[in-house]
Amino acid sequence: MLLRDYQRECLKALGERYRAGVRRQLVCLPTGTGKTVIFAEFPRFFRMKKRMLVLAHREELLDQARDKILRANPELSVDVEQAGRHAGPESDVVVASVPTLGRAGSGRIGRLDPDQFYLIVVDEAHHATAETYRRTLEHFGVFEPDTKRLLVGFTATPKRGDGQGLDGVFEEISFSRALPEMVRAGYLAPLAAYRVETDVDLTGVKTRLGDFVTSHLSRAVNVQERNDLVVRVYRDRLDGRQTLCFCVDVAHAQHLAEAFGRAGIPSAAVTGETPRPDREATLAAFREGSLRVLTNCMVLTEGYDEPSVSGILLARPTKSTLLYTQMIGRGTRLHPGKDDVTVVDIVDASRSHRLVTLPTLFGLPAAFDLAGHTTDDAWEAFRWAEENRPWVRTDLATSLDDLRYRCTRVDLFDLATPAELVDCTRLAWASLGSGGYRLSLPGGDAVTVTLDILGSWEAVARRGGAEEEIGRASDPCAAVRAADAYVESRCAEAVPLLFRHGRWRREPASEKQLQLLRERKLQLPGGLTKGQASHLIGMLPRRG
Repeated sequence: MLLRDYQRECLKALGERYRAGVRRQLVCLPTGTGKTVIFAEFPRFFRMKKRMLVLAHREELLDQARDKILRANPELSVDVEQAGRHAGPESDVVVASVPTLGRAGSGRIGRLDPDQFYLIVVDEAHHATAETYRRTLEHFGVFEPDTKRLLVGFTATPKRGDGQGLDGVFEEISFSRALPEMVRAGYLAPLAAYRVETDVDLTGVKTRLGDFVTSHLSRAVNVQERNDLVVRVYRDRLDGRQTLCFCVDVAHAQHLAEAFGRAGIPSAAVTGETPRPDREATLAAFREGSLRVLTNCMVLTEGYDEPSVSGILLARPTKSTLLYTQMIGRGTRLHPGKDDVTVVDIVDASRSHRLVTLPTLFGLPAAFDLAGHTTDDAWEAFRWAEENRPWVRTDLATSLDDLRYRCTRVDLFDLATPAELVDCTRLAWASLGSGGYRLSLPGGDAVTVTLDILGSWEAVARRGGAEEEIGRASDPCAAVRAADAYVESRCAEAVPLLFRHGRWRREPASEKQLQLLRERKLQLPGGLTKGQASHLIGMLPRRG
């Protein structure tokens, strides 16, 4: 099999980290980027002299792994250890079911001698903290301090919904690529999306292990009015696309399939209760196009590969990044004639829960509606705004149309000191477009206060092309006060010019200021003051 560049880079990184002494490594790659293809190359890449073990928890994953390893290594013997299937003692690669091996008292794991195995692979490694996985991995000695065995886990995201870290199993992430990066590189289908809001209130739905309690969520969303809305949304936004509809539980999947059927849309439900022959027949009908919509609950989130899927209908809200990533990943594979995959987020009302949606996954504002545009369209627009209209509050934009509108005007109110800072500073701080605050200093320098990824407010001075961290605080006012103290001690001569009530700030903008702003093709409002113009000029990216 021909490897893509990042797959070769991944293999190289794993080899380098192994030689550096890292024995338990994790690889994070989005669904559809060929994780199985990478570990199918392990026997050749690592010049395997002993046996290789691949661990997975579902039958579909076992069979996929066996087939791809054989394609890459037709000279090897590859057997499956699961239920009624047994791996022979001479097999080079064993693809094993963790529920089979890890079940206490089963005795199956004793048939596999740890000394015969060198490479251990865990597919869908976010499950690796479960007791069955732990018991299996301990049997093969991967946690022994002097082991020479290599353990490699593969997952689409290292984030578990219950907040339990994978660092209890793996030492480090040796290689990773993010979903947006792989979409932009052309390895996955572009993602377009719509946001559809409902009147269903999730405020009272309880949370367990990082996501909604299934029974509570089902009672809230599995109602006829909402199910009929889901069907209408399919007709409006996804009609004609091969679509997977993700539901809360079995009843929800069945009720939605019935709703699609009443509307004359060929559909069927696939659940854990569906007999295997019926499931295979249903999946075949969907693959052939005689079914347009498959409703399911936690069945098609892992191990289901159907590249023709171009519609994802998320009828179940979630707080889990892992689950959301798995659901949309079922549609991101490339396929002839498939321009994009369109995701529809059914967003219910909630005052106490933060839902994961496609915009939040791509770092866009939580309430942003792509309205059928792709994430690349949105990122291009946001990058343009940050470069050409850096004062625009992009963090408040709710759609591309809203962002464009914000970029065609200068809101004088946004150029004033934000209300939340008025009582904690006497200097002329203003809002940053992407969130946070900025104090312009003479000569194009500035001090900024922004929220970092750890949830702290960080104050940074940018002077003469260099950056200096001033400090961090738990709230913006404390960070602004620390920044004010820094300015008054390090830039004392400039402080009189920085007072927000300075007389010069209220004077009309100078012709020189206006000319500079017009050169950047800005649409300037009437009545622009020197203070406001100074702030705008300070926000402009420097040329050259």
